[in-house]
Amino acid sequence: MATLQWDHAVQFVNQPEAAIEIFAGQQLRAVAGGRHPGWGTRNALSYFGLTYIEFLAIADPDELRAATDKFLLSRDAARLLPENEALFRVALRSDDIDATHDQLRRTGVTVSPIVDGQRNDPQGNIIPLADLHHRWRHCRAGLSLCAAVGRRRRHPADAAARPEAGRARIRWATLRLSRRCSRWSIRRRCAIAGRRCLASATGGAGTGRGRPAFIFREGAANQLTELVFRVANPALKGQRFRVGNGVYRFT
Repeated sequence: MATLQWDHAVQFVNQPEAAIEIFAGQQLRAVAGGRHPGWGTRNALSYFGLTYIEFLAIADPDELRAATDKFLLSRDAARLLPENEALFRVALRSDDIDATHDQLRRTGVTVSPIVDGQRNDPQGNIIPLADLHHRWRHCRAGLSLCAAVGRRRRHPADAAARPEAGRARIRWATLRLSRRCSRWSIRRRCAIAGRRCLASATGGAGTGRGRPAFIFREGAANQLTELVFRVANPALKGQRFRVGNGVYRFT
């Protein structure tokens, strides 16, 4: 059985450069990630251990529109931006995307075909990507713990995107869910695709000891709403800030 781990969170933004500046003001580092040919998007990235935040923006409106039928994040960007710079999605990483795809389908879960793509970074490197997408019938498109399950390989060019001031790690992600998008349904559907994904049953859903966790709260948003960081710098503890409509908090 394939193993799933939390790979990244997606924050939609109009200008990744503005997100980089906001993070710098909080002693966090984000860097330009590059463009996604064929998807019409570009991004900035901020790494925290093996998990990262992707600030995703529209790079080419025409290319984006052409991709909306085949790529969920292009469709999200077209629907949300420029009005709603939302902290929106969670993406999981699979060590065998083909096995994950097959397991989800065999258990009756509707998933997209595997979509191959790439990111062209500012240094001219081509970084391959592979994604598949899943939406729950009773939830808005914004909720998807298995939204983008793919092969993710760290590239040396991404090393600059790590925190610069003291140790910082993502501690948990808060998802606000209505009763119809119950956390138990989400856990079950993710667990069937990977043994280590959402293994905890203690109020949140952990991805393994020492790894970030998902915390489920009742609410109408049906999406990711907050990221919480554990920081070593006492001056940062207790602070919170926003990037667009996304909330970030230090503990």
